[in-house]
Amino acid sequence: MYHPQLMYELAKLRIAEDLRQAERERLVRQAGSMEPSGSIDSVQFRERLTRLFDAIRPSIRDGVAPTGA
Repeated sequence: MYHPQLMYELAKLRIAEDLRQAERERLVRQAGSMEPSGSIDSVQFRERLTRLFDAIRPSIRDGVAPTGA
Protein backbone atom coordinates (compact mmCIF):
# COMPACT_ATOMS: atom_id res chain seq x y z
CA MET A 1 0.00 0.00 0.00
CA TYR A 2 1.10 3.59 -0.63
CA HIS A 3 1.91 6.13 2.02
CA PRO A 4 -1.02 8.48 2.74
CA GLN A 5 1.08 11.57 2.00
CA LEU A 6 2.03 10.13 -1.40
CA MET A 7 -1.63 9.38 -2.17
CA TYR A 8 -2.54 12.94 -1.19
CA GLU A 9 0.11 14.41 -3.53
CA LEU A 10 -0.99 12.14 -6.39
CA ALA A 11 -4.60 13.20 -5.86
CA LYS A 12 -3.59 16.88 -5.89
CA LEU A 13 -1.70 16.40 -9.15
CA ARG A 14 -4.65 14.57 -10.71
CA ILE A 15 -7.11 17.27 -9.65
CA ALA A 16 -4.81 20.02 -10.99
CA GLU A 17 -4.53 18.19 -14.33
CA ASP A 18 -8.31 17.75 -14.50
CA LEU A 19 -8.80 21.47 -13.84
CA ARG A 20 -6.30 22.40 -16.58
CA GLN A 21 -8.02 20.05 -19.03
CA ALA A 22 -11.44 21.49 -18.16
CA GLU A 23 -10.11 25.02 -18.73
CA ARG A 24 -8.67 24.02 -22.14
CA GLU A 25 -11.98 22.45 -23.15
CA ARG A 26 -13.90 25.53 -22.01
CA LEU A 27 -11.63 27.79 -24.07
CA VAL A 28 -12.06 25.56 -27.13
CA ARG A 29 -15.86 25.64 -26.77
CA GLN A 30 -15.80 29.40 -26.26
CA ALA A 31 -13.60 29.96 -29.31
CA GLY A 32 -15.78 27.69 -31.44
CA SER A 33 -18.98 29.47 -30.49
CA MET A 34 -17.68 32.95 -31.27
CA GLU A 35 -18.83 34.46 -34.53
CA PRO A 36 -16.26 36.23 -36.69
CA SER A 37 -15.96 39.79 -35.52
CA GLY A 38 -14.85 41.28 -38.80
CA SER A 39 -11.72 42.62 -37.20
CA ILE A 40 -8.57 42.85 -39.26
CA ASP A 41 -7.20 39.64 -37.72
CA SER A 42 -10.19 37.55 -38.73
CA VAL A 43 -10.02 38.12 -42.48
CA GLN A 44 -7.81 36.71 -45.20
CA PHE A 45 -4.64 38.55 -46.27
CA ARG A 46 -6.07 39.60 -49.65
CA GLU A 47 -9.16 41.00 -47.98
CA ARG A 48 -6.97 42.92 -45.53
CA LEU A 49 -5.11 44.53 -48.42
CA THR A 50 -8.39 45.44 -50.06
CA ARG A 51 -9.66 47.01 -46.87
CA LEU A 52 -6.46 48.96 -46.37
CA PHE A 53 -5.85 50.21 -49.90
CA ASP A 54 -9.28 50.24 -51.55
CA ALA A 55 -10.13 53.48 -49.78
CA ILE A 56 -6.93 55.10 -51.09
CA ARG A 57 -7.02 54.18 -54.76
CA PRO A 58 -10.10 54.75 -56.93
CA SER A 59 -11.91 51.60 -57.84
CA ILE A 60 -13.03 50.66 -61.35
CA ARG A 61 -16.11 49.11 -59.80
CA ASP A 62 -17.28 52.52 -58.64
CA GLY A 63 -17.26 53.80 -62.22
CA VAL A 64 -14.17 55.91 -61.66
CA ALA A 65 -11.20 55.05 -63.88
CA PRO A 66 -7.83 54.96 -62.13
CA THR A 67 -5.45 57.77 -63.06
CA GLY A 68 -3.24 56.94 -66.04
CA ALA A 69 -5.86 54.73 -67.66
